[in-house]
Amino acid sequence: MRRMVTGALVLTLIMTAGVSLAAMKGSADVVKAVPATAAVTAEAGQRVSFAIDLDVSKTWHVYAHGDTNFIGVDLVPAEDLPLAELSVEYPAGHPGEFFGETVFMISGKEQIKASALVPADLAKGEHELQFGVTVQACDDKTCLAPVDLPVTVRLTVK
Repeated sequence: MRRMVTGALVLTLIMTAGVSLAAMKGSADVVKAVPATAAVTAEAGQRVSFAIDLDVSKTWHVYAHGDTNFIGVDLVPAEDLPLAELSVEYPAGHPGEFFGETVFMISGKEQIKASALVPADLAKGEHELQFGVTVQACDDKTCLAPVDLPVTVRLTVK
């Protein structure tokens, strides 16, 4: 009988731990980043513009780029990005308070706008532009682990 009770107790603890782990979220569970347009076209030597749509789940927020208190949203190009002179315009966010600190928060749907120079010697044809969008999602009580959300934009060079 004692073995059955011990076995049942262990099974209950394992099931409870499994439910707790399944309930845990990460920033990728509450923030999505996708290209506004999956493909863009430009000629070699010209600038190309593109945008990344952010969608932050209700009751969550991320921090504006450059926040000095927390991890702000950041568009990070892959090391082998075939473009030059990347320029990024981040959403400004709205002022708020988090744990007694004044911060700028981004919530709901926002857009990161970017442009870059297509090098004159970049081969004609299709190229994948890979980025990571760094975010750390927080609600009014806690913050989730930061994550780099992968985003790919297809570039056709004419």
